[in-house]
Amino acid sequence: MHLTLKIRKNIFLALTSGLLLGFPWYVSPLFFLIFVAWVPLLLLEEETRDHANPYAIFNYAFVSFLLWNILGTWWITQVQFVGATLIILINSLLQALVFWLASRIRIILRIPFLFPLLFIWMGYEHLHLSWDLAWPWLNLGNSLATAPELIQWYEFTGVRGGTLWIILTNFALLRVYYAYRKKGPGSIVPVGVATLMLLLIPIFVSYLIFQNFEEEGETVNIALIQPNLDPYKEKFDPENHAKHVEDFFRTADAIIDDETQYLFGPETLIVEQIDERDPSASIYYRNLLEFRKKYPKLNILLGVHSYQKLSNEDIPPGSRFNHEKNFYYEAFNTALFLPQGSASTPQFYHKTKLVPLFERMPFVQYLGFLGKYSLELGGYTGTYSLRQESTTFVLPDASTTILPIVCFESIFGPYCSRNLPKEKGFICMITNDGWWKNTPGYLHHFNFSPVRAIENRRDFVRVANTGISALINSKGMIIARTPWWKKTTLKGKIHLRGGQTFFARHGDYLGLISLVLGVFLVLYGGIRKLKKSRDVPILPIK
Repeated sequence: MHLTLKIRKNIFLALTSGLLLGFPWYVSPLFFLIFVAWVPLLLLEEETRDHANPYAIFNYAFVSFLLWNILGTWWITQVQFVGATLIILINSLLQALVFWLASRIRIILRIPFLFPLLFIWMGYEHLHLSWDLAWPWLNLGNSLATAPELIQWYEFTGVRGGTLWIILTNFALLRVYYAYRKKGPGSIVPVGVATLMLLLIPIFVSYLIFQNFEEEGETVNIALIQPNLDPYKEKFDPENHAKHVEDFFRTADAIIDDETQYLFGPETLIVEQIDERDPSASIYYRNLLEFRKKYPKLNILLGVHSYQKLSNEDIPPGSRFNHEKNFYYEAFNTALFLPQGSASTPQFYHKTKLVPLFERMPFVQYLGFLGKYSLELGGYTGTYSLRQESTTFVLPDASTTILPIVCFESIFGPYCSRNLPKEKGFICMITNDGWWKNTPGYLHHFNFSPVRAIENRRDFVRVANTGISALINSKGMIIARTPWWKKTTLKGKIHLRGGQTFFARHGDYLGLISLVLGVFLVLYGGIRKLKKSRDVPILPIK
């Protein structure tokens, strides 16, 4: 009976942590729960430290993280149930493995749990940005995305600073609980004050930055179009491609005036692939040039599908084959920039952070046959190439730069900041959030945009096919936004800012340092464990 009660208690603690971790993603205004979400799981780790089964904490942690992933990312099922299930299971298993590994290192080295969990977890978040199964959606610091006033210091630390703050606060609250349990209410005052300071000081610093930061720099006039095409029923219907582009130009004619300097369209506005080495072969590109002749001072940025032919001697894994014309090619999800001036040449930016399983099969560079197995996405299927040739757009006179971001890339803060130019300019993100339908998914995705604006201190133009499109200033505050699932337009002014933030210059240094220290702890712990096993005397057989 006692064992059954203990198991029930452990399961309760695991489920409680899973709920507290998941709610900030499921109901964004509940972001503050993340500061207590780890406490039940940390108590559970303490309870099972001497458990006969060394994998007990892994099992309980998996329950917590599975519930967290389901609450936080269930909406992926709107696209493809199998792919969503794989993403949720893989991410939950990885998180449970990280937690279990930190627990084992703590036991082997006999050190406080804070150190291995902090370094190994933050190192895992850093690693989760750069490998083929990258899925940083649930990185802890992202839970604060809906409170930009509290995270202005992200310009120095990026999202990993938020993760550090959250983990330290949870451990401090755990100390408060232990002090109360052992010595009563009077004993919690010192540790309680320290915990309160840990929670409030970053908020106070953020408030000071927010109040003293000034919008500056010249402004430019922009216009964007949100076509609101259903990606499942309309957008990729080949019979309506021409009509959709015509509607876009017709709408543009209605909103552009003599003061408009930039026109933006969403991701994959032009669905038919454009040959980057001969773009004029595409009737849609020729239509774009004809439209731009009417507005020679207009800069145009929009999303297209593009490709580059390959020689038979150089065929990277994941390339496609054109059966009609008998050639291999690389396909790209592309941002196309056509600067002002009739003699200007088009600039192409390729989306390189691709959605695992849907836009590119993981590890296809090692297992080439996987390239043909990418999952269908709203009637569109096929593996994209992630080869990049240009990271920024530049006006012909080099007076302004644009940092382009395509859809899923907005989750990768260090990647976006790494490409930030020093020259003055702004950030433009093109996306199509209709895949997730009317679920928290498109709201989550929108919330990353203010964070990227803060990290880079650049005004941010967000152009979506089905919403939300928005203008966001360099403090992460929304200047203007469009409604969800509505064909509409948006006009306004944005500032051009130059320079690079500390985070843009140094990248995810907190994550990288944690990864190095975490690997050191794991290796050192492994060596100590191996040495202990070899030092155990072998008793003679009687």
